[in-house]
Amino acid sequence: MITLAWYLLKVTICSGILATYYYLALRNKIFHRWNRFYLLAAIVLALGVPLMKINILQKPGTETGTVIRMLQTITASDEIIVEYSRNSGLQLSLEKMIAVIYLAVSIVFLSLFIMGIYKISRLKRLYPETRMNGISFISTDARGTPFSFLNSIFWNNAIDLHTQQGHQIFNHEIAHIKEKHTYDKIFMNVVILFFWINPFFWLIRKELGMIHEFIADKEALEDNDINAFAEMVLQTVYPGQQFSITNNFFHSPLKRRLTMFTKNKNPKVSYVSRLLVLPLAALVFLAFTLKMKTTGSASHYAGKMITVIIDAGHGGSDNGIIENDIKEKDLNLSVAKEIRELNKNENIHIILSRDGDMTLTPQDRIKFARENKADLFVSIHTDAEAIEDKNKHSGLTIFIPKDDNAYVKQSKLLGSAIIASFKNKYQLQVNDFLMQRKEGIWVLKANQFPSVLIETGFITTQTDFDYITKPGTGQTIAENILKGIEEYAGQNLLRMDIDDAKAITSDNIQSINVLKNENATNKYGEKIKDGAFEITRKNANAQAGIAIRNTTDPLANPAYFIDGKEVSKDGMTHLSPNSILAINVLKGENAIKKYGDKGRDGVIEITTGTQTDSIPGKVFTKVENEAEFPGGREAWSQYIMSQIKKNQDKFTNKDYGTCLVKFIVNTDGSVTNVEDSTMKNTQLAKVAVEAIRSGPKWIPATQNNQVVAAYRLQPITLTQPK
Repeated sequence: MITLAWYLLKVTICSGILATYYYLALRNKIFHRWNRFYLLAAIVLALGVPLMKINILQKPGTETGTVIRMLQTITASDEIIVEYSRNSGLQLSLEKMIAVIYLAVSIVFLSLFIMGIYKISRLKRLYPETRMNGISFISTDARGTPFSFLNSIFWNNAIDLHTQQGHQIFNHEIAHIKEKHTYDKIFMNVVILFFWINPFFWLIRKELGMIHEFIADKEALEDNDINAFAEMVLQTVYPGQQFSITNNFFHSPLKRRLTMFTKNKNPKVSYVSRLLVLPLAALVFLAFTLKMKTTGSASHYAGKMITVIIDAGHGGSDNGIIENDIKEKDLNLSVAKEIRELNKNENIHIILSRDGDMTLTPQDRIKFARENKADLFVSIHTDAEAIEDKNKHSGLTIFIPKDDNAYVKQSKLLGSAIIASFKNKYQLQVNDFLMQRKEGIWVLKANQFPSVLIETGFITTQTDFDYITKPGTGQTIAENILKGIEEYAGQNLLRMDIDDAKAITSDNIQSINVLKNENATNKYGEKIKDGAFEITRKNANAQAGIAIRNTTDPLANPAYFIDGKEVSKDGMTHLSPNSILAINVLKGENAIKKYGDKGRDGVIEITTGTQTDSIPGKVFTKVENEAEFPGGREAWSQYIMSQIKKNQDKFTNKDYGTCLVKFIVNTDGSVTNVEDSTMKNTQLAKVAVEAIRSGPKWIPATQNNQVVAAYRLQPITLTQPK
C-alpha cells in the first residue's frame, strides 16, 4: 500500500505541474488540436514518468550540484519501499482500511462507466438505425440527445435535421466522429477509475471535453458566424440527461465556446506558448526520473572475471520475519537488486539467486550457485529476536561456515573485508567478530566456495528497524558489500601462500595450468608478475588461481615432476585430474638441494595414485552431490544419443519408453555393477547398459567434502518418432 501511495503522490505532483502550465499558457488558446495532444500526453507522462528511474553515478564524497540535489528530492523518498502485509488472519490496519475504501470508490466509478455503456447500447437497440457513409444515424426521443458515440449519432427527433440549425448540429457531431473524440473520453474515464483521487485528472478531463467542443464548433461553423452559432443553441431544448462518455452538444459551458470565436488568430503568440512546453517537459522528466547513485570503492579489483552469487534470503511463501507489516524477504531482495545495479566492475559478475518473489529451498540456492560456477556466495538477511527480547539486541552480524568447511579460511577473509567496509559507513553497530552457528547454516555449510551470511540488523529492534527501512539504507548496505567483495578479491581470491599450495589434494582439483611472464601479468595484473599456477577446483565449479609470489627465488620457469619423474610443460596436459593425490611446491635452496640445477627456478611436485573411499568398503545410496557424467548433462545427452543412433535400426515398438540403469560409480570414476532396472530384455536396455559400461569415467560423488563410491540411477528415454 505504501508503494502505491508514493506512486499516486508522484503522479499527482507530475500531473499538477503539467496541468498548471496548461492553465497558465495554453488554456483558451486557438490551437485546439495541439491542446488536445498536450492534455493526453500529460496524462501519459504523469502515469509513466514516476515509474522510470535514471541513475547518475558518482564517487563517494563527490559534491552534487544544487540543481541535481533539488531534482533528487522528488525521487529520494522511495529508495526502499516494500509492500505491507499481515502474517496471518483477518487483521485490519489503517493502510488496509484505506486500500479497501480506495478500491470501493473505484468499483463505484467502474459501475457508473459500465452503466453508461449499457444505456447507450440500449438506446441503439430500442430505436431505428440508418447507415450512411459508415456512420450510424439513430433517431430517438431520449433525453440527453443529440450526442455521438464512436461512429454513431444519436439524434433527437425534436430537432429538424433539414433546418440550418439542425444541419449545423449534425455537422458538429460528425466532427466528433471524424476526430475520434470518443476514444479520448473512454481513455479519460478508464484513468479516472483507478486515479479518481487525483484532482488534476478531473480538471484535465473537463478541459479535454471543452477542446472537443471547440474543434467540433469550428468544423460546424466554418464561416465563424457567431449569430448563427447563438441562434443554433437558443433554438434547441436543453436536455436533462447526460452521458459522461459521449460527446453531447449541450454539455459544455456555452460562454467559453462563444468566446473562442473572437480569439486572436496571431500565429506568433501560438508558437511561443507551444515552444515553452519543451523545457517544462524536460524538467518534469528529470525531476521524476533522476536518482543519485554513489558508486566506486577505494579498492578497484582488476583481476580475472569472478562470479558472485547474491542470495536474497527467503522469498515466495517464506516471508521471513515480519515486523510492523514489513516482510524480511522484500528488504533482502531490495538490497540484492541494489548490489547488482551499483556494480560497475566488469571483472565482477553479480548474479541474484532470485530476481523476484519466488520460493527457494536452501538446496535450490546451492544448486543455483554451483550451476552458475560461483566464486563467492553472499546471503542477505535481517535478524530478529523473540517477543520477550525485542529491542534487546542491535547491529550487523556476519556468519561464516563452521570449521569443517573446506573454505572456512577464505570465508573468514571475505567476512572480515565486508566488516571493515561497514565499519566506515554504517549507522548501526557492526559486530567485530565473525559468527558461526552451532547447528550450522546450510547455505554456508554446503557451498564449495567462500560464503558468508549477512544479518544487516535486528528488524525487531526499533532503532534498527527505523534505519534498515529508511530511504537510502539499502544503497549503503549494497555499497559496503560490493566494497568488501572487491577488497577480498583484490587481496585474497587469486593469491595463496606456498604453504597453502602444499595442502591441495585431489579432492578439489579438476585441472592445472601454469602462466608466467606476460601471460601472467596480462591476466592477473602486476601483483602476479612472477608467474601463476592455476588450479580449477573439482566440485566448486569455479577456478581459483594460485599466484606464486616472488620472495627470494622466483618460479619464472618451474620444473615439473610427476611421481618423481620429470615431465615437460606440454606433458602436463595429459595428466588426468582424477589421478592427482597431492601437489607440493619447492623453491630456492630446498628445490636445488633435492633436484640440483633443475630446481633453480623452482619445482612443482605432483603425486598421483588411485583414490580410495573415505569410508573403506562402503557404497553410498544417497549423497550430497551425485556422480556426474564428465561435461555435465549436455555431454551426457550427446553421448547417449550417439549410442542410440548407432542402434536405431534394431529398435522395435517395445523399446519406446524410459529405461532406468543402476550402477556404482567408484571413487576413481570407474563404473561397476551396471544393470537395467526397468524395460529388461529390451534392445534399449541392452544399448543403455553397454553405453554406460563402455563409456568414459564419471566424476565421482561426494559426501561431507569427501569423494565416495555411490550408486547412480540413470534414466534413458527413447520416444517414438511422429
